[in-house]
Amino acid sequence: MSKFDNMYKDFFGLKKLKEAVEFEADEQDKASEFAKDNPDTPVKIKEADLLNKISDYKGGVLYKLIDPATAGNVKADIQAFLNKKGMHVIKTKFDDANGKGFFYIRLGEDPAKESQRVQGFISQLPEVEKFSFTLKPIQKQVTSNNINNE
Repeated sequence: MSKFDNMYKDFFGLKKLKEAVEFEADEQDKASEFAKDNPDTPVKIKEADLLNKISDYKGGVLYKLIDPATAGNVKADIQAFLNKKGMHVIKTKFDDANGKGFFYIRLGEDPAKESQRVQGFISQLPEVEKFSFTLKPIQKQVTSNNINNE
């Protein structure tokens, strides 16, 4: 580096940034302890995977939970959010044992705005591992046992 680059950095107080340390969504306690112990190091908490495009939204939302035991609370939270925002749920399907859920919502006047609201709300829930916009509800896995039964 030249003498002028160093002088510029000293004058404006520029410092090299440290890399952020990432924690999983269910490790918020560890993240807060790390932040207290290392105030100079930025902490980043992973959120649900955002695999969706606004154009993919057709009214259906499929989600998978980290811990299936929280399925009832997550269902209630999502239902309350949708009711609060004036979105009407047409169909729901849940598999609490596997921590999966599906909501089919009636499309309103502005689907792009709705998809952003839904994506923002679901992605900030710490219990949700991943979700996607789809019209296909939860489907059973095909095995030799359930082919013969149907």
